[in-house]
Amino acid sequence: MAARTSFTGETAPCGSVVDGTRYHDDDDEGMRVEHVHYGCGCLDYRDDFHDGSTHRRVTHHSGKVLLDEELRGE
Repeated sequence: MAARTSFTGETAPCGSVVDGTRYHDDDDEGMRVEHVHYGCGCLDYRDDFHDGSTHRRVTHHSGKVLLDEELRGE
């Protein structure tokens, strides 16, 4: 079930403490999505797939990718 929630006072990847929005969705079969949009423009995306693999990407508000990793499932 998809949900979008707002948050206040969380630390963004750039180190700033800001407000933002968190989007979460899953399909009860292993697919899970969590995307966080910080007020400064930083992003933190995590996607878990049915096969157990995971992709995570963290982007600074300047556009620089701080983390981009993919872990393969079984």
